[in-house]
Amino acid sequence: MTYDITLTELSPTTTCHLRVRTSAHDIAASVGGGLQDLYEFASAAHLTPSGPPQLAYPEPVTDGDFELDLYLPISGEVQGRSPVDVVTLPGGPAARTIHRGAYDEIPAAYEAVFRWIHDHGHDPSGPPRELYLTGPDEEKNSDDYVTEVVVPLSRR
Repeated sequence: MTYDITLTELSPTTTCHLRVRTSAHDIAASVGGGLQDLYEFASAAHLTPSGPPQLAYPEPVTDGDFELDLYLPISGEVQGRSPVDVVTLPGGPAARTIHRGAYDEIPAAYEAVFRWIHDHGHDPSGPPRELYLTGPDEEKNSDDYVTEVVVPLSRR
């Protein structure tokens, strides 16, 4: 698959957030359950999601357990309630691409973005994120999933 990489400017985004500890084997169930928890939190607080759910890897993925940060952009103000907190993702420059297909094929999108960042002399400023534009709740066939891969960049 060929990836078109674009430079974009992210807006600061208020989100409800949940950190999940998982393994490569359990990642699908952990992400699905964690996102369900975030949607339930938002619903109970009478908040409307204002964008697609997101995932970030705050630490390298290993063969053992690792942590994931799950985010659900929201409009409105609310206090977090353990284990869900409310955080604002910073705005700023970012490199982005669109991945079409199964989640287990996303590493190729990351490779393309990081190669572009290196080739264009940029520096990442935070963990990369996946924005789930179309997923299993809308599409039965994983070939039809659409995921945006975003890597925040340092300002030049």
